[in-house]
Amino acid sequence: MRRIALLSLAVFALVVLAGCGAASDQTQEQTLTPAQVRQTFKQATGRPLEPTAVSDPAWDQLGYGLDMPQSLVDRYGIFNVYDTDKPLARSTDGIYWELDSQSKTWVAYKRYGGNVVLVWFSGSKEQAADERFDRLDSILAGLHS
Repeated sequence: MRRIALLSLAVFALVVLAGCGAASDQTQEQTLTPAQVRQTFKQATGRPLEPTAVSDPAWDQLGYGLDMPQSLVDRYGIFNVYDTDKPLARSTDGIYWELDSQSKTWVAYKRYGGNVVLVWFSGSKEQAADERFDRLDSILAGLHS
């Protein structure tokens, strides 16, 4: 699980770097606090996301920890949510894919609002979001309402 946490940091760094020049269209988007993200997850799942031990002044990392219950892994997969003030790039379908060089499986990431990023480890050899990703997407899309 530590490798997953480190991998998520690496993927997140790529997301931020990819969007460094894309801030102009993001200034109008809603900025969300870690507390709002945590509360949204608590309402949707009965359990709030918790801050992770990894810290950086540019972003907050939220998740269910390294000892995530199997029931949550089965329902949502392995993921982290970042709250960042760094600009992030957009894609036409909203999902970015990165191939994990270690596991050779795809990692999806998607931006919500101006500062929240979902990093989801598909565990798949193909770029494919499944019902676990869709559940997370639905929760995070609710941040705007």
